[in-house]
Amino acid sequence: MKKTLYLTLAVILSAAIIAVIGRSFNNEEYTMLPNQFMWVDTTQHLITYDITDCPLDLACGQMPDTTNENVLFCAAAAFTGKCLDYFDHSNILGHHISNGVLYEGYTEDKDGIPFAERYALFVWQGVDSLGRMLPKGFHSIPNNLLLEKATLQKGMAFTQHWVIKEGEVFSPCIQPLERSEHFRSLCQKGDRYMVIANKEEMTYREYLDLLLAYGVQNALYMDMGTGWNHSFYRDADNQLHIIHPKTHSYPTNWLVVYHK
Repeated sequence: MKKTLYLTLAVILSAAIIAVIGRSFNNEEYTMLPNQFMWVDTTQHLITYDITDCPLDLACGQMPDTTNENVLFCAAAAFTGKCLDYFDHSNILGHHISNGVLYEGYTEDKDGIPFAERYALFVWQGVDSLGRMLPKGFHSIPNNLLLEKATLQKGMAFTQHWVIKEGEVFSPCIQPLERSEHFRSLCQKGDRYMVIANKEEMTYREYLDLLLAYGVQNALYMDMGTGWNHSFYRDADNQLHIIHPKTHSYPTNWLVVYHK
């Protein structure tokens, strides 16, 4: 009799645990805690760094040290206006949030096209009062209320040029289509956000075609070129990988992906 009772109680307890787990994963508000690894994947020509589940910041003035094992990925983000021997936030393109502070940056109208039409914001809204991760996403400019909200919630933001917008190549392009180079973009594919770069030099046209074939719906450019492309990441085994050598110290800001 006792054996039967214990068995019944065990079954009931197991069912309750499964039900709780099921509700947790089916709840639309469920969010992964901010201690997830960045997922790195490759195709024949691309390498992708999935940053969806990781906390972010925009480091300004000083690139994070490669010895910091809490940094999973670091690469130049917004454009730098001038090659200066000193740092100033006004030399970073557009509005940006760094270390919980909102800065204005510089603006420019290229080819007679208003700044707000060519550029957009990438914003991570930070964490809520319970420490849960809030959304990441692309947003039109100006967007002062969102920036103020993200600042209060210790989020981050930077401004960059559209690459792909709503599933179509944005025109005018930030690069000549026949320019051959390494390129890098912050991309949205479904509900995932990832940095995507080409593994070998190719034309900008080829890079765009690969992004579209991969299923990218929206993408913003990330600062590249010799020296500006210097970056690094850590793999799942905590091995450090340097991406492109450092040749100068003119970059002013970096997208930083943290482990926790």
